[in-house]
Amino acid sequence: MTPTQAVERLVRAALPLTDADLGRPWAWREYDEEGIRFALLMAHHELRDLAATIEDERARGSAPPTVAQRLLGQYHDAYRDLTGALAGLRDDELDRPPAVGEWPVREILEHLLGAEAGFRTSMVLALRLRRSGEDREAADAEIDALNVPETVAGDRRAVLDGLFRSHVRVLRELGDITDGELGTPATFWEATRYPVRFRLVRLEEHLRQHTVQVDKTLAGIGHPPSEAERLVRLLYQAIGRVEAAQLGSARVSADAQQACAERIDALARDVELIGGRTV
Repeated sequence: MTPTQAVERLVRAALPLTDADLGRPWAWREYDEEGIRFALLMAHHELRDLAATIEDERARGSAPPTVAQRLLGQYHDAYRDLTGALAGLRDDELDRPPAVGEWPVREILEHLLGAEAGFRTSMVLALRLRRSGEDREAADAEIDALNVPETVAGDRRAVLDGLFRSHVRVLRELGDITDGELGTPATFWEATRYPVRFRLVRLEEHLRQHTVQVDKTLAGIGHPPSEAERLVRLLYQAIGRVEAAQLGSARVSADAQQACAERIDALARDVELIGGRTV
């Protein structure tokens, strides 16, 4: 079991919990006053500690992260924050606009996936041409072949799967950028050919911009986050940092990761039992 798998089990157990459920008695050593919500906070604690361990090992090792991997890690942080924001989303909320003329969640995500495909295509083609020594702009046919966004059709699960596939493709196709390639000019919709470094940071910022829009939309349709959903979002943010710290490297701090996964899995079992649910 990985920490990510353990977190997913804990998330499934936690999302249905009411505020009253979160107050049910649970103790960790001397900490016995917060109820079962403290189990979620302890899982967050474990993940933050693990992230620091992995980051330290990467920094001290023979293959520290490149600048591009650090920037992609920040983009991954933003992706995990969005998955946390969407964790409690219901199927019947996907197409409900907060007001006339405003985007529902599905439309926000469709825009995100379209832009993400464009960002990826811009950088992949710029780097491909540079590496092959070709001094030219990419042809329309080359752009069209790569610039194919994931779909947002279907239910909540299908939409989130599309978001995941798009994200993984970005990480896979851009993870080998060297520091020397960050200044490569990359053509997108603007008149200016901004460098790959700018585009990597903009990729993250665009994602964060529309995560704020998702937050506003959910509040606007009557679904502000519950306490359980807020805690789940913290868990996703924390596992995102663990995952980001490993980009471009084989599994780091394997023993620490295994121990962390086992402790979070035990916390998930407690939440399932106290919440009266088996997940």
